[in-house]
Amino acid sequence: MSEETITETPPPAPGRPALDVSGAEFRDAVGFPDPPDQIRLRRSVAAAFTARGVERVRERSRRMLAELVDEMLQDGPPADLTETVLRPFALAVVCELMGVPAADRQGMHTWTRLIVSSSHDPEAGERAKKELGAYFSDLIGLREGSTGEDVTSLLGAAVGRGEITREEAVGLAVLLQIGGEAVTSTGGRMFYDLLTRPELAERLRAEPEIRPRAIDELLHRDAVSLSRVAPEPIDFGPHYCPGGMLARLESELLVDALLDGVPGLRLAVPATEVPFRKGTLVRDPEALPVTW
Repeated sequence: MSEETITETPPPAPGRPALDVSGAEFRDAVGFPDPPDQIRLRRSVAAAFTARGVERVRERSRRMLAELVDEMLQDGPPADLTETVLRPFALAVVCELMGVPAADRQGMHTWTRLIVSSSHDPEAGERAKKELGAYFSDLIGLREGSTGEDVTSLLGAAVGRGEITREEAVGLAVLLQIGGEAVTSTGGRMFYDLLTRPELAERLRAEPEIRPRAIDELLHRDAVSLSRVAPEPIDFGPHYCPGGMLARLESELLVDALLDGVPGLRLAVPATEVPFRKGTLVRDPEALPVTW
């Protein structure tokens, strides 16, 4: 796939506020310490984010996505792709990887949206941070000594072995949960690109062998932005996203399910009428009205 195929300048996005890392839920988490602490924290959950760890949730993720697409088709057009597929899929997959029980998943989403949105009452965001941190503290505590493969089980086991503290485990769990839900934004931006360029979507339908390369390029677009200020010149080399492989898996599944399963998928409104989210840390369509 040629570089020019998908490198057109995207529409302007809202301003990006800085990520507040002052709370206890974030302070010692994986995105912020430098080696050797950063390496120690990554090691505690590395198994969940290897190729094998991510593949562990592939089939379950594929089934959950198929159910969401079927429900959207049964309800009929038009539909908001973000609300009907992208958001619930991202939430379900990250919770599956994290080991969050199904009954608690909507609460996870509510906390995450309060934390990442700057349009809410700041006190509500602070309460959400504390509540999410308390939730993961309890869940990780229950899983100390666990042999499970999900993230909270791995964190509980690492705490039980004395390799990381409970506070570090909680901070890492909070960031991974929030980052995992950011795939909603990645998927929204990716499908905005595809649906505003129907010739590209048709090419990917006709030539599935080029999808991996196209997805790589689409994921490198400015889909998610967290603005942070470094106190001094540093090299961010070790701070790559631990969930990158998971985001790619979800993107592959979404492209296959929606391009193949909904061949007539297209925007239900002019591209200029697609609303982009304001007052959040991520850059994505607030809604993605589609028809087929």
